[in-house]
Amino acid sequence: MPLVTPFRARRARYSRQAAFGLTAAALLAASPQLAAAQALIPLPLDGEMTEIDAATLDQLTADRFEASSHRGTHIEPVAIDPSVISPLRPVEARGRPAGSAIRFDGESRTLDFALFVPNPGQMQALRLATQSSINILPERSRFRAYINDTLVGEGRLEHFTEFGVVEFPVGSSVVLPGQNHVRIELIQYHRIYCGPEASFALWSDIDLANSGAVLASADGISGQDGFMMGIAAAAATGSGIEIRGAEGLTDYRDEWISQITQRISASLGGDPIPFRFTRYWSVQGAARSAARITFLPGSANSVTFRTSGDGAQVMVVEFIPGQRPTALPEFTDILPRISERAQPALIDTQRPVAFSEFGFRTTEVRDRYALIEQRFRLPEDYVVLTNDKAEIKLDYIYIPDLPSGSMLLVHINGNNMRLLPLRGEGGQLIEQFPLSFEARFLRSGMNTLTFETIIPGSPADLPCPTQDAAMVAIGQGSTLQVPYSPSMYLPDMHLAFSGLTPDSLQVNDMTMRSFDSNDVVTLRAALTGGENAQTAALNPRLHLLSLEDLGSIPMGTYQFSRRAVENVLLQNPEAGPIAAADPGQNSLLRMTERRETGAGFARSWDWLRGGFDATLQWLHPRSGTLLENWLTEQRGQAVLIQLDPSQANQIWMLRAPDSDISAISSALVAARTNAEGPRGQVSVLDREGVWHSWVAPDRQPVLLEPVTLGNMRYVVGNFVSATPIRYVAGLFLFALISALFALRLVIATREHRE
Repeated sequence: MPLVTPFRARRARYSRQAAFGLTAAALLAASPQLAAAQALIPLPLDGEMTEIDAATLDQLTADRFEASSHRGTHIEPVAIDPSVISPLRPVEARGRPAGSAIRFDGESRTLDFALFVPNPGQMQALRLATQSSINILPERSRFRAYINDTLVGEGRLEHFTEFGVVEFPVGSSVVLPGQNHVRIELIQYHRIYCGPEASFALWSDIDLANSGAVLASADGISGQDGFMMGIAAAAATGSGIEIRGAEGLTDYRDEWISQITQRISASLGGDPIPFRFTRYWSVQGAARSAARITFLPGSANSVTFRTSGDGAQVMVVEFIPGQRPTALPEFTDILPRISERAQPALIDTQRPVAFSEFGFRTTEVRDRYALIEQRFRLPEDYVVLTNDKAEIKLDYIYIPDLPSGSMLLVHINGNNMRLLPLRGEGGQLIEQFPLSFEARFLRSGMNTLTFETIIPGSPADLPCPTQDAAMVAIGQGSTLQVPYSPSMYLPDMHLAFSGLTPDSLQVNDMTMRSFDSNDVVTLRAALTGGENAQTAALNPRLHLLSLEDLGSIPMGTYQFSRRAVENVLLQNPEAGPIAAADPGQNSLLRMTERRETGAGFARSWDWLRGGFDATLQWLHPRSGTLLENWLTEQRGQAVLIQLDPSQANQIWMLRAPDSDISAISSALVAARTNAEGPRGQVSVLDREGVWHSWVAPDRQPVLLEPVTLGNMRYVVGNFVSATPIRYVAGLFLFALISALFALRLVIATREHRE
């Protein structure tokens, strides 16, 4: 759809086009005045006597003379705050949970949350606990909070050493009973510098456990509403949900547990909630769970809600011993779906697809550095390895007189496709600007289109001026067209990974050495929702293994040592590098140094052998050696492996002994919905929640459709492009043999004539 410049000089010219909507945002820097009162100790004046009543005299006497028999602590009557907090919950998986705080980084950021309010009449205020980087300029940095798209308050980011709390009064007319949508927008300025480098030093954290709806309730909130708030608190603090009494479920334990946990996980969305099994009678740990599920035998399958003695909200599930689980309406009806774990949109090939068709909306950039990512999917049988071109036709605009060096970069799956300098055409709408790139950078399944804007500070050594208007805008009317591909498959674990379901988890006798029952339940709940229906029909499997069972993984034509995997998962980060031996302390080395001629010959031989090995590696890559070397450079908390191309629906998973199953589960969820996931044959999840994948250089495509005259060129092109040196060597050998036959034919013909 056409775009319109937001600039006043161009408004009349493009009035027939749709506007980008670069609206100015008013800056409100008002902050509450703080008042403090200093308490003084009154002293009696000369000649005055203070009367002491009998109750006070008895209290003083008891404290002084009868301390051992004084059985109580005197408490002054104070006003009790009859309020409770319903915590915020992110609606998207972050992939790297770090306690109860969620981070906003960069110059501006917007995040969405879910908020449960049982009764709007109890809503008093929205509480936010924030802490920011010391680099933030508090006079300009601010945040806004919206509930159901209604602005409820604005505050300054001025807490640097610890979390500070601010409360915005909220009326009952703004809040809906049940789930509510909360949006928080932050704008941050560096106190000293301006530019892309300065934006990386800006961050603010919101403590989810202490942020949310302040509800007035003298007796607390219990029942179904209390359990929903307990789930939100368990998710915010990371303490998880306790499960008690599961041992009484006997043969139907897995079915009961799966029905409850997967329903909770699918409804809440976002980062998965960990589950942990505890006994009926157990010592309360340091991290008390705010929500609990307890199974009790009864005469009928039913659900009730109670509040335990330690304050946890408990859902009591009564079951008939020895019978399969049945539907529990009392449970399923109270869990509305907050967000769906849906995969990105699938786009068509061979036609221009508007950005709006796969979820991109016109985006305005006000930051000196901005990274805009939009994900989309291509068919799972899409393979283009040739130099066929894909094309983006981009609608964008930028303001005049941007600092020198301003640029817009376009990336596909992390590869830079084009750099667009932002100069010379400021204030002019640039429509359908063609950007061609090689389609081999696209891949089957999930792809990421990224726009990166870099605008230097002017000057860079002073704080940035207030920027209410956008500097760059990218239109949703831009299009993407990808070329034709025959139905082919390139060995990649993404095919199986995108189709994983809770039933895909496979355990064996040695699994419990690395994954206990809590881990298995948490992983199964995390895999609820977000799967690709097409690949889920292939019945994919995720095998949970321990390091002792590493030999059970089918290697195909690849190889790596156990030591390489242990180096990834078991490395001690405090261990320093191994020091090299001192030649002066080794007599054998001193003897070798005296043989200059022999050493020179050995170095020459090693050089020739290394060059020969490199040539062979170029002609016929030995993936085992490359994989071994790649693993030695990786450090992580989990490894996914799929080496045998004949078992394309099987993945094997290993984890580090000190890894957090919540972090691994969150990374799995994010990789299937809104982040880069595992690819290739081996993928390592590092400690920051990022996947690093190794793709075999010699993997061969597999044709999934008959060869016809229409697809022959594309099929042959893909096979040749997969390993071109093999086909070049084959053609060279064929040409050499043909030349020998021709030479022999010429010689034989001449002999016959003579």
